[in-house]
Amino acid sequence: MIAIHFEEERDCKQLYVLLRDYIERYAELGLGGKVESNGVETIVLNYTNKHVSFYDSFHPLLTSVLTEHVIKTREDDWLLDIIETMFYFTDEEEQQQILTIARSILEGDRNDLPSLVPFFNRYAYIYDAFANSLEEETNFYYDPFLTFRLREYGEMLIDCVEIAIDEYMLEQEYQNMIEDFRQYVQCKPQKFEVIYVVHDKQFMFYDKHFRKLPKDEVLYHLQEELVFEEAIELDNMVISPLVSMVPSTVHVFTDEPDHGVVVTIQAIFQERMKLYPYHDYEKKRLE
Repeated sequence: MIAIHFEEERDCKQLYVLLRDYIERYAELGLGGKVESNGVETIVLNYTNKHVSFYDSFHPLLTSVLTEHVIKTREDDWLLDIIETMFYFTDEEEQQQILTIARSILEGDRNDLPSLVPFFNRYAYIYDAFANSLEEETNFYYDPFLTFRLREYGEMLIDCVEIAIDEYMLEQEYQNMIEDFRQYVQCKPQKFEVIYVVHDKQFMFYDKHFRKLPKDEVLYHLQEELVFEEAIELDNMVISPLVSMVPSTVHVFTDEPDHGVVVTIQAIFQERMKLYPYHDYEKKRLE
């Protein structure tokens, strides 16, 4: 007999329903389990199959259900608590944005961000922790287990929130930069009627006559207060020089419309930017 004791009635009820459903689903396959609950603080489980070892059948099922329950019902609350109590973000909207980024990091969905999954598989860690604590005959205390046996998991969540906050702050800076540049090109007198931006591995600027703008001319127009690409050589900058030239219209030729630079140009110039596939560049040049 396994007796699982809870401090939260919600946890007791949720896990009882989950375990009951799984046991009923697999009963016809010979699982041989029974579950009872007082509905408040205790679940009692009995494994009745005498032909298959508890550790080969019921134990993996129980461990998997408990693992999934922790991740689905506790992880977001723990992340939000870390965001607020350790990093002092109290605005609800900010908390939710950071939480969304943290979730994507945990699931390995953000290819542009470091993923914690290769270094710390939380499913495996929590599963192993439960597996090592659950015996065929035991009294198991759910909440103390979460507090004292999942410390490494908690540390991993802190690391995750740190990465998520860094990304959130960068995104905020990016959005502020976009808005500042958008206002700049709307308020400043135009210097060029049109600028053609041709992207083929690198970005090149052309004027309305399709004359390639030499680097010294591009840098001549560059406004120092607009430079934000700190890690990029001046010769390789795209956004700051383009905004500095204040073109009335921007035509971009590229086969990578989702490229970060292209997306940023679109965000700044909006309807003043026209997008074409790269192969249209030659046709446009000959018009």
